[in-house]
Amino acid sequence: MNEAYDKIIIGAGAAGLTAAYSSCVENKGSEKPKSILLLERKDVVGKKITATGNGKCNYTNSVQNKECYRSSDPDKAFRIIKSYDHEHIIKMFQSLGVLPRERNGYFYPYGEQAKSIRDVLKNAVVSKGAVIHTDKDVTDIDRSNDKYTVTCADGTKYTANKLIVAAGGCAAPVFGTDGAIFGILKKLGLKIITPKPALCGLKIDYRYLKNIDGVRLKCKCSLYSKEVKNIIYSEEGEIIFSKNGISGIPVMNLSRFAVNETDKNNKCGLILDLFPDMEELQLEGILALTATANGGPVSTALSAVVNDKLLKILIRESGMDIEDHADRFDKAKRKEAFSKLARLLKNFTMSITGNNGFENAQTTQGGVSLDEIDEKTMQCKKYPRLFLAGEVLDVDGMCGGYNLQWAWTTGYLAGQFSSIDV
Repeated sequence: MNEAYDKIIIGAGAAGLTAAYSSCVENKGSEKPKSILLLERKDVVGKKITATGNGKCNYTNSVQNKECYRSSDPDKAFRIIKSYDHEHIIKMFQSLGVLPRERNGYFYPYGEQAKSIRDVLKNAVVSKGAVIHTDKDVTDIDRSNDKYTVTCADGTKYTANKLIVAAGGCAAPVFGTDGAIFGILKKLGLKIITPKPALCGLKIDYRYLKNIDGVRLKCKCSLYSKEVKNIIYSEEGEIIFSKNGISGIPVMNLSRFAVNETDKNNKCGLILDLFPDMEELQLEGILALTATANGGPVSTALSAVVNDKLLKILIRESGMDIEDHADRFDKAKRKEAFSKLARLLKNFTMSITGNNGFENAQTTQGGVSLDEIDEKTMQCKKYPRLFLAGEVLDVDGMCGGYNLQWAWTTGYLAGQFSSIDV
């Protein structure tokens, strides 16, 4: 059986649901409602939406600039974002009943439940007549006789005049995005930038890693490659150690660059500055004064300054013993010991050995090249009435609602312009 529709949308995640919603409200060129079908690989729609922001869904951000979106063509990516920006998205969700809660530029639904974002979109498209089929794993796309035929793993086929591909990338395959769509699109002749993990934790080589498992530190985190002096990216924030590596927002944001460096077999690593607001010499003086004034073992005297698990390791690496009393040091030993400790705290360095893979990544870098699409409409240049949206494209955002903003923007544009009769 081959069911026919005016429009098929592959993927009912953030981009796909928005494309369906936009298609319904932007039904231009005809007063007759057009038939719209969404094909979702998982058993429910929008699974990945419900997991974002630790279940609270940071759905956009008031800080918008080109650096927030990474791509082989970041200028084009940001022009697309500006054409239907965060203010449009906030208003769109308000019209659907989502009252925004803003914190430092980060926007959440007021009830701070990610499922509410998914549910209002789903309810809106269903109420407007769109059809959703779940458990539909798309295995092929064929274009013939000026129409698109989509084949699913269960043997079902669907035909449409227009097709929107919003099937996601490779990140977090548990949500149904394993990158299979790229093979299908490559068969159509579209240029694919090699997909790699982005916004993921990193594996590091540090002999005391198990000793600091679970430690959280606020610091300046810098990625270097080949030589320590060659800094690629720096960001301040909280990082988290585990038995195998390191994560946290600064690490997630630099991870795409680390992935690319390790893929090229370039030696790279992290430099953590635990006191970014303080010069090394100033820190040395404060550490020495604090430890000496306290009178107890240096490991307890400085425990209010540095996390005690890490402190004990760095004390030993600086040449002291954890039971040493700083007030018993002579001037030369005090100078040498706290100079080394301050240097370690300002330049805590470790090598990167790998990443946590697509299974633990929040998004995908790479995908369909932006060269393949018209930036105003999201229509494929090679195939009329074929549109692309969301993570399937070669754009990955930083932490902070930017990947969802990309999904909302491109989904809305694809739905809007695919609704114009041509």
